Amino acid sequence: MTGTSGTSTYYSEGLLEELCEENRKKLAADPDNHVLRCSLANALTQLGRLEEALEEYRTLLNTHATPEYWNHYGKALLNAGQYERALAAFGEVLAAGCRWPDAHYHLALAFRGLGDLAEADRHLREAIALHPKYREALNERGQVLEALGRPDEALIEYKKVIALFFAEYQAQDADAYNYEISVLFDNPDLIEESIRQLRRFVQKFPGFADAHYKLGQALEAKGLHTEAKLAYRRALEINPRYETARQRFWKR
Repeated sequence: MTGTSGTSTYYSEGLLEELCEENRKKLAADPDNHVLRCSLANALTQLGRLEEALEEYRTLLNTHATPEYWNHYGKALLNAGQYERALAAFGEVLAAGCRWPDAHYHLALAFRGLGDLAEADRHLREAIALHPKYREALNERGQVLEALGRPDEALIEYKKVIALFFAEYQAQDADAYNYEISVLFDNPDLIEESIRQLRRFVQKFPGFADAHYKLGQALEAKGLHTEAKLAYRRALEINPRYETARQRFWKR
C-alpha cells in the first residue's frame, strides 16, 4: 500500500505565495521575529522551494533552536533527500526529551532513505507505540516489513490501516472538534499542540470549514495573524455563510 510522496498542504499555491510575500515584508522590519520566520520557512517547504526553506530554517535555528523548529527543519531536509542531516535534526528533537510520534515517523523515513530498514522499523514501532492510530506509520511499517521479507507481518499492518480508515469514516472524526477550543489558548504548549493536531486534521479532512476556523483561532493566539487570516479565508471558501469566520477574517 504505497502512499503519495511530496509535501501536502491545506492552502492553495496562491495563498502560500501570498503568505510568503507578507511574511517577507514583515521580516524586513522585524528580522528577529522567529515566529514569522518559521511561518515563512514552512510555507516555502509546502511550495517545494526547499533550498529557500532550508536557509530560513538555518537562520531560525541560529537564534531559536527549539525542538519544534528542529522538527520542521528535519522534515524539510527529508523532503530534500538530505537524510543524514535529517537524522541529526530529529535527533535534536529526541535529545530534548520530546516523545513526538511524528519525529520517530520521520526518523524512520530518513533511515529507510539510507537503506537501514531495521532502524526504520524500530522508529516506526516507537511512533505506533506512542500513537497506535498513526495510519501513516502503520502503512510505512507495512512497506518496511515487506522490504525485510516479512509479508505476513506487513499484511497485519495494512489491515490495521484499512480498519482505521473505515472506523474514522463511520465515526466522522469531525465530531472530535465540535467544541470551543479557545479555552486552551492561555497555555503556549496547548496552543502549539492544538496547531499540530488541527493541521493534521485539515490535511485529512480539508472540507470542514469549522476545522479551518479553529486552526485560525489557534494561529492567531500564537501571533501568526497572516496565516490565521488565510485559515479563516479557507473556512469562508468552504462555507461562505460562516459569519464568525468572516468577522475574524476582517478583524483589524
